[in-house]
Amino acid sequence: MQTSSYEDEVNRHFLTFSRSRSQHFRASPGFTSPVEAVKAEMDDQSAPSGKAKQVKQVAVENVDLADALAQDGYSWTSPSALKLYPIILLITLNQAMTGYDGSLMSSMNAMPAFHEYFHVGKQGSTVGFLFAIYTVGQIIGALFAAPAADRLGRRFGMFIGSVFIIIGTVLESTAPARNIGQFMGGRFLIGFGVTISGTSGPIYVVEVSPPSMRGLFGGLYYTIGYCVGALAASWTCYGTGKILNDWSWRIPVIIQVIPAATVCCAVWMIPESPRWQITNGQREKARSFLVKYHGNGNEDSAIVNLQMREIEREAIANRELGSVKWWDYRPLFSTRDRRFRMYLLMLVSVLVKFVGGAVISYYLPVILDNIGIKSPDEQLLINALNVVVSFVASVLGCFFVDMFGRRNLYIWGALLTGLCYIPMNVIAAQANGHVAKGTGYCFIAFIFLYGVFFSFCWMPLQTLYPAEILPNDIRAQGFAFQGLIVGLASFINTYATPIALERIGWKTYTIFLVFHFIYLGMLWYSIVETKGRSLEELQEIFSDPHPVRKSLEKHKIVLVAGEGAREDIDD
Repeated sequence: MQTSSYEDEVNRHFLTFSRSRSQHFRASPGFTSPVEAVKAEMDDQSAPSGKAKQVKQVAVENVDLADALAQDGYSWTSPSALKLYPIILLITLNQAMTGYDGSLMSSMNAMPAFHEYFHVGKQGSTVGFLFAIYTVGQIIGALFAAPAADRLGRRFGMFIGSVFIIIGTVLESTAPARNIGQFMGGRFLIGFGVTISGTSGPIYVVEVSPPSMRGLFGGLYYTIGYCVGALAASWTCYGTGKILNDWSWRIPVIIQVIPAATVCCAVWMIPESPRWQITNGQREKARSFLVKYHGNGNEDSAIVNLQMREIEREAIANRELGSVKWWDYRPLFSTRDRRFRMYLLMLVSVLVKFVGGAVISYYLPVILDNIGIKSPDEQLLINALNVVVSFVASVLGCFFVDMFGRRNLYIWGALLTGLCYIPMNVIAAQANGHVAKGTGYCFIAFIFLYGVFFSFCWMPLQTLYPAEILPNDIRAQGFAFQGLIVGLASFINTYATPIALERIGWKTYTIFLVFHFIYLGMLWYSIVETKGRSLEELQEIFSDPHPVRKSLEKHKIVLVAGEGAREDIDD
């Protein structure tokens, strides 16, 4: 009875933007636009003080959210935002572990000392499995990522994942000569831990971010984390590559412990996700978080009240669907809108593995060998410079996520990277592995350009969009399922790519070129826009018979700074 009363109270207070507040100034004589009418009213009200209020006409996706943000005046310089930055920065270390490992292995593959120590080559099935065992760890880790994040909290998931990464790093760095088995065991555990921490990390960032800055924070989580990790690995390997013994690769491996150990120690010093707290009956803690980090300390903040109503309403609806068992993945596909969400999740997560990124990032040394650049020192330098250029592009892209929208970035990314692959494919086909120096550097230029487009358009969305489109009750489980599927796709991709390069050579690029344009068509017809909406409002979008069309709808309103939405303008 008590629960029912509480649910009735939440539903009673869950109010959408009130059209009764709107005054249709368009019909008022003497005014040519609603903005002029509102400004006239504001001038009358502000006449005694002499302070005019800012009035503007805008087209928004969510009227309630725009109203609340205009009332509170939340921005990137707000006191609440400044308190949130250090937390986001700490959480990015989870992604730094992934970026470090990805760049570490491609850099180590260019080190003669590494290949001599373990007696493996740069191509073929052995090195393919050496890279792919990491994804096997990811696949197994995905089975435990959801219960770690859902049962014990997002912070615990980041903690336990980091513990496995530390253990795996110790095994890698202490592997005896020719004992490739111990090194592979370490890589398995690192992949296992990265999936667990990499599930909780982006979920936490998306759930604690204010709606108006979710794109920026979610994008920076992946790009800053991944690229800083990749930069650290690339330049560390470039420096240690001059060492002529096994410490050339051991030192970069040992450094991998630093971000994992930092997360283990510091993650308990930050608050838990408010959405996890509400789901687990900790309402007051969740409200305190929102007041402190979203409401500038104001208990009556409009954005805090709006989010509390939306989160609680969704929590009630999810409880009616029943509890989700960690081993039961059927709730991910239980309704039409959830099946469509999972389709989108697979689309943006799996297909991106088959557009040629692996053949460039993981096997760049092989590509450089094929075009006549065989010096290990020169290969390491090019790899490190490529990471720097991609890093700059990805950070710039983050600031355009909420401006351009997720849909536009996905579509343009597929088109531009596909266009880069055309000349790369032509050069590879004509050269058949032996090219002039000038042609080789032309090939490298397109690799760099591919990295710029990929990083600007897609990297900010890598973890942001999947976390956004999943509802609160299955977000961790859906993300873990994504890790399972992506792990399988990555295993196929990383194991098959070196074999393909060895057996069919330049035709490998043709395969990836075809995938690009298949991907482009699927994105055009499927991607739902999430910009400008709260996480909970997306339920309405996905429940619509035409979610893509629904997500592109906008409402024209007049905003008054400090007061909110004053007008809902009819077209």
